[in-house]
Amino acid sequence: MVAALALLCRALPAGAWDRGSLADYHHRRAQVIEKTGGDGLVVLFGYGEQDVAASVTTFHQNEAFYYLTGWNEPGAMMLLVPTSPKTSPVAGPPGKLGKEMLFIPPHDLRQEKWTGPKLGPDDPDAPARTGFELVRSTAQFEKELREALKAFPKIYTELTPQPESGEDCFQKDATAQLRKLAPQAELADVRPVLTALRAVKSPSEIALIRKAVDASIEAQLAAMKAVHPGVWEYQVAALMKYTFERLGCEWPSYPPIVGSGFYSTVLHYDANDHQMQDGDVVVMDVAGSYSGYASDLTRTLPVSGHFSPRQREIYEVVLGAQNAVLAAAKPGAIISGKGSNTLVNIARDYINAHGKDLHGQPLGQYFIHGIGHSVGLNVHDPMPSGAPLEPGMVVTVEPGIYIPEEKLGVRIEDMILITPDGAELLSQRLPRDPDAIEDAMRSR
Repeated sequence: MVAALALLCRALPAGAWDRGSLADYHHRRAQVIEKTGGDGLVVLFGYGEQDVAASVTTFHQNEAFYYLTGWNEPGAMMLLVPTSPKTSPVAGPPGKLGKEMLFIPPHDLRQEKWTGPKLGPDDPDAPARTGFELVRSTAQFEKELREALKAFPKIYTELTPQPESGEDCFQKDATAQLRKLAPQAELADVRPVLTALRAVKSPSEIALIRKAVDASIEAQLAAMKAVHPGVWEYQVAALMKYTFERLGCEWPSYPPIVGSGFYSTVLHYDANDHQMQDGDVVVMDVAGSYSGYASDLTRTLPVSGHFSPRQREIYEVVLGAQNAVLAAAKPGAIISGKGSNTLVNIARDYINAHGKDLHGQPLGQYFIHGIGHSVGLNVHDPMPSGAPLEPGMVVTVEPGIYIPEEKLGVRIEDMILITPDGAELLSQRLPRDPDAIEDAMRSR
């Protein structure tokens, strides 16, 4: 009992939104200047309330902007100026971070009656609360940009939207605004630099991801006690969402997927509007985000509480494939590609070598997606294509088999942290073994 309480306490919220140390963001800003060679300014725009439909959903910051600033309020801008002893007004060794400025909207006291108090650029505690020594009004951005351009006529910014972010229009508008303000400047895409940096998580990022995982584990455990014939998929999704939000998560990392019967074979089914039937399995791909950091967990349960022989057979093939990948996950391993030793091919080879479909054919044809992806501020966090795994990377391992003909889909998804000599299973305390899953369901 004491051990169980200790595990639960790990998942309890630590308080309000946790940005970690503001020094971490300063370090990232310095890294960006270093990685871009210090030959240009870095300009990023935060989202406005209109960019995320803030009237109907919680405000989500532009991920790249948040990664470098830790600032989670709308309408902000960031300007980084490198040092250059010859031409820059900021003295110091060339190619280092010199001036860093955050621009935030001035107080609008009438609006704050509706949305609550906001930090203003003239507030005396603005530098301490933001981690920027120089905090200015957004009205001063154009002036400061023009002054910095005298020394550095090149600007690194987001020229392309992050995949799956839904920010296409935002990026086009932000780029157009920058071109209007600096028509003579050379614009370069900062995204490749940010992608490489974001792929390897800092200790503070890993700590937040652990909290997201712990809360999401509790949600999955709650679902194991709630699933039975006659329950509606949306009821289980609602229970899981309630559980991880009660434990400190701000929102789901992605639309909850609770698919039973035939819909267990539909990868991104999120209607969640069917009633669970005896004899079916249900795939629950549901997890929450903590202080902006996502998690991604999936379990497959027998609705009746017991796997049929065929369900157990397919489940154990998927579990075996996952175990094979977990054993191979270490620095230097590659998630996907043509090589026989890539993690996705290790999983596919295992699936093809174990079990058959109803026609005697190998099961690999029913493994129709990748084996994993990076997780961070986005559930599909950016990661350089084909890059080998490095210590500090957090990725999923998610083999699956989906056989529509049998109305049987199985996916097991866990998150791992790459360590210097292997990988740590972050979701280790969530049952994966079919007997352990049946035991958890029996304890309801």
